[in-house]
Order: sequence, then structure tokens, then C-alpha cells
Amino acid sequence: MKTIKWLKTSVVLQIIYVLFCISSTVCFAINHYLDMHIFFDIGLILTYGWIINPTGILTLKRGLSLYFSEKSDEDFIKIIGLKWIWFIVFFVVDTLLFLMCGGMMVALTGI
Repeated sequence: MKTIKWLKTSVVLQIIYVLFCISSTVCFAINHYLDMHIFFDIGLILTYGWIINPTGILTLKRGLSLYFSEKSDEDFIKIIGLKWIWFIVFFVVDTLLFLMCGGMMVALTGI
């Protein structure tokens, strides 16, 4: 049942990652369109939450290793079903979000 517990933890980690991505992009957009330069500094600080955040690879590696270690139990297979697929979905979403936020940062700041 460690896989189910890690899945719940990964959902929280994904929410934190998404919040960092969205908030830094919004700060860069406010700086770009409204010329409020304090938001540029806030956006730069918030980028550390998504640039060096290993959430995607961490949830994928830990989640699949837990799933494969517990896969031999028949009761576990009935409980988890296809929920383990979320570890792969989280990794793909993190990769796409990283690329989109990086592109938006370049477009809005010119860095």
C-alpha cells in the first residue's frame, strides 16, 4: 500500500510544481504588460521552484519502483488497478509544463 500513499504525496508535489509555474509566468506577464518591475524580481525568485524542481523524475522513479515491488500481491492489484499510470502522466505533464514555462519566460522577459 506504499504505492497508494506515494500517489497521494505525488499529487501534492504536482500541485506545488504547477503553482510555481503559473505564479512565475503571471509575474513575468505583469512585469511585461504593466511595467511593474517588482514582479520581475518575484518571478525570478519563483522560477527556482520549477527550474530545479525534480518532481517529475522523482515521482516516476519512486512510484514505479514501489508499484513493481508490491505488484505480486493479488489484493494490491485489485486495489491499485490502473492508478499507477498517473506516475507516467505526471512526468509527461511536468515535462510539457517545464517547456511551456521556459518558453513563456523567454518570450516575456527576453532572457
